[in-house]
Amino acid sequence: MGCSSSVEATDLPLHVPLPCSDKRHWKEVQALGAEPAITSISDLSSRMRGYCDLSNLSGLKAALTAFSGSDNPDGDFFARILPDIIKRALSLPDLIAQQDQPLYMLQQGKRAQQRITRELGASLLANMFLNTFDYMFEKMKSGNAMNSPSFVSLLSDQGLHPQESAKLQMFVNFFRRIVGTPLQGMITIDRVVGVSLGEQDWLNSQKPLLKIELAPMLQGFESAPELAHADFANMFIGGGVLSGGCVQEEIRFAICPELCLSMLMCPCMLAEEAIQIVGAEQFSSYNGYAFSLQFGGDHVDASKRAEDASVMSAVLAMDALDLRGGNQSLGFQLQAEPLLRDLNKSLAAFTPVDKGSLECFPCVATGNWGCGAFGGCAPLKALVQWASASQCGRQLRYFPFDQDFGPELQQFADDAVVRNATVGDLLSVLWDLKPPKYSRTLAFDHVRSKLQANLKKRSP
Repeated sequence: MGCSSSVEATDLPLHVPLPCSDKRHWKEVQALGAEPAITSISDLSSRMRGYCDLSNLSGLKAALTAFSGSDNPDGDFFARILPDIIKRALSLPDLIAQQDQPLYMLQQGKRAQQRITRELGASLLANMFLNTFDYMFEKMKSGNAMNSPSFVSLLSDQGLHPQESAKLQMFVNFFRRIVGTPLQGMITIDRVVGVSLGEQDWLNSQKPLLKIELAPMLQGFESAPELAHADFANMFIGGGVLSGGCVQEEIRFAICPELCLSMLMCPCMLAEEAIQIVGAEQFSSYNGYAFSLQFGGDHVDASKRAEDASVMSAVLAMDALDLRGGNQSLGFQLQAEPLLRDLNKSLAAFTPVDKGSLECFPCVATGNWGCGAFGGCAPLKALVQWASASQCGRQLRYFPFDQDFGPELQQFADDAVVRNATVGDLLSVLWDLKPPKYSRTLAFDHVRSKLQANLKKRSP
C-alpha cells in the first residue's frame, strides 16, 4: 500500500500518550482486573465499555470460534489467554518505569530511534488489543497524522469478513503463545530521514550495481528469514491491519504483531522518509491473500537470535507512489519528480542505520512495490529498487511473485554487473527513455541495449 501525499504534523506530543498517564482513564481500565474475573464475551464487552466506545465483540466471538474449531470457544481464552492479556496490560506503569528512556514520538523530519524491551512491547500490544489507547489518541493534537491503534473494528466485525477474522486469530495466537512467558530481547524502531540525493547526485553516482538474485515465482518473503524484508507500506505505518486491510503490509503486521508497536509512535511518513523495524518475531502462518486471507496456524520463527536474544529480523517500511485516479503511463513514471521520489523513498528504507545493520542484513528481499492497485510499472520499480539498494551497498533478492519477467531481469542484471555498470549509468538511461505515449510497461531488452550502448561509448 502507500500514498503520494502525507499529513504533516507540527504539534504532536513529545511522548507517546500512554493510557496510564491519565489517572481517571487508567482507573477505569484497571476494572478489567477486578473480581469477579471476566468469564464471557458479555462480561468483557461490559467492562470495556467503561472506558472505550465499543458496540459489541461479535468479531472476537467469530474469531475465537474459528481459532478453536469449536462452537464453545470461550474456555481457553477466558481461563488462560485473557487473564494474561489483562495482566500484561496493567503492568504498563511498572514496565515504563524500567525503561532507560521515555517512549518518544518519532517526529516527522527528524532522524530518531526508539528501543524498547519486548516485555514492554507485549504490554503495549495488550493495551492496544483492549482499546485502552483509544481515548488517549482521540484527544491528541495532530492525531490525524497517526494511524489508529484501536482494535474496535476487528473486535466488533460482524463475521461478514473472513479476512478480518483471520487477522484477529493471528493476534489471539500471539497472546496465546506468550502466556506466562517472559519475552527476551529488544524491538528497535528507526525513522530514517536525511539520506536523499538530488538528481545530479543520482545521475553521477559511481556506486557499482550489485548482483540481484531472483526468487521463484509465487514465493513470499517469509521463505528468506535471514534477509531484511521490504514492507510495501501505507504512509500511515501498519495501513489497515486493524481496520479492513488485507494485503502485504497488513498480513505482515498480523503475523508479526510486534510490528504494530510502530503505530503508537510513528506519524505518517513524508516523501523522503522510511521506517525500519528490527526484532519483531513471526508467530503465525497464513494462507491466501487479500479477501481470501486465512489464518494458517502457529509458526515457529527460524530467525537467528542476537546475544541479548533479540530476534534477528528487519522490516523496511516504504510507502509507494499512489497513481490511482491519475496518470499511470510509463512516460509519467519516468519523469524526474516521480523517479526521484521513488529512488529517495527506497534509499531511506534500504540505508543501513548502522554498521551492524549492514553486517547482519547485507541483502534485502523486495518485489513489485506499488504495482497492484497503485498502478506502478513493475519492471521500472525493480530497476529503481536495484539502484537504491546498490547505492547504499545492499544486494537484492527480488521476489517477482505473479510477474513473469524474472529471467529477463536476471539476465539484464548479470550483464550489467559483468560490464561494471554503475547506479549512475542505469539511471542516465532511465532518465533519457522516451516511451510511447500510452505505454504502461518497460522492456528490459530496450533498457539493456541503451545501457550497453552508453557503456561502449564510455570505454576508452
